[in-house]
Amino acid sequence: MTGALLLVAVLLTLPLEAQLSPKFADWARGPVRWLMTRDEQKTWKTIANDAEAQEFIDLFWARRDPTPGTYVNQFRLDFEARVKYADEHLGHTGSAGSNTDRGHALIVLGFPTNADRFDKSAPGSKPIQGSMTGEREVWTWEKDDARKFDRPRIEAVFVRDPVNGVVQRDTARNNIMSAFANAVEKAIVDRRMTVAPEWARSEPEPATSSQIVLARSAIFPKETKAVARGVHSLLLVKNAAALPDPQGGTDPIAAAHNADTFGKTDDLGYVFEYCGPSESLLVAISITGANGNMVAPAEEEPIEAIKAVPGCGIIRASIPLGDMQVAPGSYTFNVNLRDGSQSYNLSRDFKIE
Repeated sequence: MTGALLLVAVLLTLPLEAQLSPKFADWARGPVRWLMTRDEQKTWKTIANDAEAQEFIDLFWARRDPTPGTYVNQFRLDFEARVKYADEHLGHTGSAGSNTDRGHALIVLGFPTNADRFDKSAPGSKPIQGSMTGEREVWTWEKDDARKFDRPRIEAVFVRDPVNGVVQRDTARNNIMSAFANAVEKAIVDRRMTVAPEWARSEPEPATSSQIVLARSAIFPKETKAVARGVHSLLLVKNAAALPDPQGGTDPIAAAHNADTFGKTDDLGYVFEYCGPSESLLVAISITGANGNMVAPAEEEPIEAIKAVPGCGIIRASIPLGDMQVAPGSYTFNVNLRDGSQSYNLSRDFKIE
């Protein structure tokens, strides 16, 4: 009897996460911890079983999905690609790259605009007072790479210990810390979501080497973007023609923001991303709502290649709502696409005022 009571006492003193299966027990101690808010960290500690853990994880990624309602979560794919790159290139003895200071920066902020390496004896490489000594790497995020986190410029200095080779962030330079906090908050797309929707509950297919597109700058690997082959990232916009030129240095999908409200005389623009070998797709558009429906015949549409994301392109167009005389109300924009024998269906809800 005493032994049984002792066993119960031991079980009651174990943290709840210790009662999870191996599949979930270490999830929040892995690289995903860099993306968790303080509230999420607290909630995770209350998780009591695998079912609750799975629900938490599904909701975690769904809240950060830039294209809700689709089965491809680009944010998660990018996270997994950055983790993969960090583990392959930024690790050191006893630590996976995604758990290092450089991995932290890469996963949260993305690849820097520039990365310069200086030997400790090189001209101009003398550290400031109180800083660590050793070979240094200076990472900077500038222009759009910094502005998306509401910063004009972000800098991080990493120093390699000359004895053990471990690379650590120079804590005398703390410019990056506020950027971390801002990036974690900005990653959340829908703060009102409290339950993972059905489209967020399916387990994503792991990215294969053929699905990972690497776009590199001459100085540092720029952005490692994991791309699931097929059609995804449907967005509604006010002016599709005004999106950045796909042949420029910017991914127009990453620069676009979904619009959910349009005026009766606005142009209803749409854009979506396709990754694969085809140069055109058969596109069929329909708009459905309580106040009326519109169906357009399927047409072959050319794909505009995205220079910044090799292997991917966009299709974009606009529909003049004024010519359609659509009544105010709530509608759903539906698009069916065919790539040979493969068919894709995407949709977005919007309002007309």
